[in-house]
Parts: sequence; structure tokens; C-alpha cells
Amino acid sequence: MDLRQLETFMVIAELGSFSAAAARLHRSQAAVSTHVQKLEAGLGVRLLERTTRRVALTPEGRILLARCRVVMTELDDVSREMVERSQLRSGHVSIGTVPSVSSHRLPHALAAFKALHPGITVELHEGSVSRIHDDLRERVTDFAIAPEFGSHKDLALDPVLSDPLVAILPRAIAVGARGITLAELARHPQLAQPADTAVRTTVEGVFRSKGFDFHPVIEVAHHQTLLNMVAAGLGVTVLPTICVPPGPHEAYQVVPLRPRIPSRKICVVTLRGRALSGAAQVCARLIVEALREGDAQGRPLSAADRGKRG
Repeated sequence: MDLRQLETFMVIAELGSFSAAAARLHRSQAAVSTHVQKLEAGLGVRLLERTTRRVALTPEGRILLARCRVVMTELDDVSREMVERSQLRSGHVSIGTVPSVSSHRLPHALAAFKALHPGITVELHEGSVSRIHDDLRERVTDFAIAPEFGSHKDLALDPVLSDPLVAILPRAIAVGARGITLAELARHPQLAQPADTAVRTTVEGVFRSKGFDFHPVIEVAHHQTLLNMVAAGLGVTVLPTICVPPGPHEAYQVVPLRPRIPSRKICVVTLRGRALSGAAQVCARLIVEALREGDAQGRPLSAADRGKRG
């Protein structure tokens, strides 16, 4: 039994004639008869009763016709869905990301994607880097936007931009024109994210590599809370630039570190060997463009530039 045999059978059932079916299908009458014979032989039942005036369905033929209509409807639906997906009119994209990326840069990229492809649904999974990696392995997400962290042979990392660390200080702290050193920063109470986060691991590693102890007086999970605590005068913090909303900043100051600390890399992370769907490829490309545009526009201001902005 194949689709051509089923198609022939359905047309004969509709038209009630072998010759009429052959004309519609642009096949010879002999070919049409052969299709029916092979179909009946394969199923082991008679499907059609041939009379002098008309071809009629047997009881088994009526059952098969009803099932064929359901199957053909499903095949039409699948074909239509595949076309819509290939043309990005429908589909689903699942993205993993860390809060530092999703809070400020990602919304604009997703808005641009939804404006171009409103029929595609988007699912966003925020979490730690380790959670993001696990989601990719379990195929919960199609791709992730996350910092480079650890070594994972089963994951492919495509760097998007460099994300330098910057100091976030209360306005009351005076800062030189060139920024602030770790030694100067270490004199103030430290605010930080919890020890199991990639940002905390990076920041603590930087302090200890320069010989400074790192004992935060307050730990909070979200970087926006850290910014608010700095604004309230509770201490200072070090964050990746991408965590900081675009300036100017009324409640705190964003200050470069000197000497400059090596930047972390923000990457598109995929499961190695797994191809992205067309929708996921377009979504990832728009996110990369938005991140790079934001990187060009949102770098921390020098002390001189901060003075110019008042």
C-alpha cells in the first residue's frame, strides 16, 4: 500500500468510475486498475464492487475511505505547517539566558523578532550558566545567550561581544579621572551576588588574583538589587557592563576599573552537532545584532565624559 494507490482508490470512490478517475489523475485506465488490484491484494479484502453502470464501495471500502480522508487531512495539515515554518510564519523558539543579558539587551531584540515574525512563539528560560547548559543538553532550549564559563566539549560557543567589568559606586564617592583601582575599591564595603553565580566567581577571582580579600557584607541574587543597594549607599559592587542599564545614571556612578580587567565573553551557545531551525537561526541573528549595537552604544563612560553629561 502506498500513497498513489490510496489516491487512486479515493478518486474512484469519489467519481464512481475507473475511466473518470484515470482522466482526472492523468493515468491510463490500466494503471488505475493495477493500483486498485495491488491495494486489494495487500489488504486482503475487496474494496470496490464493479457493476455495469457504476463502481460502488464494499463495507471494507467505506471503512478505508473514511480512514484515508482523516490521513490525507493530516498530511495536508503537516504539509501546510512545514511550509509556514520554512517561511517563518509559524514555529517555536526556546532560548536560555542569564538575567544580566535578558534584563536590558534582550527585550529589544525579541521585540524586533516578533515584529518580523508574529506567528512564531518565543519561550525564555533564565537561570545560572550551569542550568542553561543543562537545558541545552536536555533540549529544553534551542540555543542560549550566556557568558563563556567552564569547559564543555559537547557545547559550541560563538563569541558575540566582550563584556568588561566595571565598578558601581555611590555618587558620594569621589573618583579620579582615570577610574578606580581594585585597591581603592577594596576599602569600601562590598556588595555581591551569591557564590554559586558566574558573575560572583569572576569578580571574586579578580580580587583574589590581585591579593585582595573578598568578603561581601551583603549578597543578593539579582544585579538590579545590587544597583539599588549601591544607590542607597550600602557599599560598592563590580558587575559586567551588560548588567548596567544604559546611562546616564542618577543614583550611582559607573566607573572603569584600572588597570583594565580581562573581559568576559558573551556567546551564542548551542549543543554541538544539533542544527538550529530556521526560526531559531533568525532569532539568534537578531539577538546578536542587538547585543553588538548595545555594546557600541552602552560602554561605560570615562570620568571626563561623565562630567560632560553633568
